[in-house]
Amino acid sequence: MNPSQPERGARARRAALGTIFSFALLLDVNVGADSVFLKGGERLIGQILSEETAKIIFESQTVGRIEIPRDRIERIERQSATLPASAGPTNAPPPALLNTSGFAPWLTPQSLAESNRFDWIELKSGEWLKGRIKSMQDEKLEFDSEEMDVHTFDWEDIRTVRSPRLHSVRFDIGEPLQGSLLITTNEVQVMSDTATNSFRRDELVAITPTGRREIDKWSAHVSAGMSFRSGNTKEVEYNTRATLQRRTPSTRLLLDYTGNFGEYTIGTNQTVTTEDNQRSYAQFDYFLSRRLFVRLPTVEYYKDPLQNLDHRLTLGGGVGYDVIHNRRAEWNVTLGAAWQRNWYSSVGTNQNPIADSAALTLDSRLDLDITDRINVVLQYRGQFSGRETGNNTQHGVTTLEFKIHKRLDLDVSFTWDRVANRETDASGHTPSQDDFRLNVGLGIDF
Repeated sequence: MNPSQPERGARARRAALGTIFSFALLLDVNVGADSVFLKGGERLIGQILSEETAKIIFESQTVGRIEIPRDRIERIERQSATLPASAGPTNAPPPALLNTSGFAPWLTPQSLAESNRFDWIELKSGEWLKGRIKSMQDEKLEFDSEEMDVHTFDWEDIRTVRSPRLHSVRFDIGEPLQGSLLITTNEVQVMSDTATNSFRRDELVAITPTGRREIDKWSAHVSAGMSFRSGNTKEVEYNTRATLQRRTPSTRLLLDYTGNFGEYTIGTNQTVTTEDNQRSYAQFDYFLSRRLFVRLPTVEYYKDPLQNLDHRLTLGGGVGYDVIHNRRAEWNVTLGAAWQRNWYSSVGTNQNPIADSAALTLDSRLDLDITDRINVVLQYRGQFSGRETGNNTQHGVTTLEFKIHKRLDLDVSFTWDRVANRETDASGHTPSQDDFRLNVGLGIDF
């Protein structure tokens, strides 16, 4: 039976829609995108915002707005649509054997010859960057690009990694391995002189370059704020905080310092101190698995003479677990034991100015990326000890970090300190149990 005219029309429409849909699936998200090929072999995809004789302003789909000198550009391709920007099959050759058919087809012979001096990453947008891997931790890759300096990418935005350099690589189980790397969308190959080991990509935990560049394992954040008031009285308040961290695939070292100072002057020579407290903290974590770690030791030093505490020293250790660990949020909790000693500024008659006791400790830290520019950090540390050292001591900090530039932040933090049993001084004064503080400052990342 021959189909009727309406039936033939319906079939034709379905066939046309199917063809259009199939063609749409072949097109990458880079519709209407410009491609900029650099002389070093990198490829950027996005939009040219403006062009000058000596440079162009380019909006990359992944790394944002950048300025590119003309003398670094090999060529520019303007097109209404591009096919998927894949640079070769998943089973591409190892870094030592890269060639134009298995790596980046647009590489010139000169840039291809230099390709093994650098690490290469392919972004899900199809862009290729060369430089050096600084680290991969917490579902983020820190990459020192030849063209755009240090940039941090979400791990899910990385399609391919090729590195001829030696790295220490940690997986869910087993000891860390060392070798050069080839990472695709579903596989990790660690290649040494004697063997090539393959793992699923979702088993990868961390990457740290090995060799002489110890600085690649370190990161730092420093913030400072100050307020000043003059008139009948002159008042100055300032605060500072510095955090230094060293990470390897199996360990994490954290050093942290916070200081708050304040004073006001009456007349010309009478100065009154309104605030003087300092806190230093250090911890060392050794990871037993992707989420379980041992924290040993922990050291905290604190002083606040205005609260009748010349010094407080706490030494301890514990076991921790990463409750949440993804690209947007990290929450870990640690439970442990410690020894604590307090040196009081002043005590009553026949009272000992030094007191010590054992303590249980509870630490919690939640680091949440609300957006690419707003980060929230919630920290809590509780020490539950004997009455002579305060009964229980609690310290909580909520910090909002607003990214102004890739290395510059505006930090707003609210701090709560509580000591359940404050020591009464020689005059009979007992400090308040709770202290609250709001700090605003500028922070710099290193």
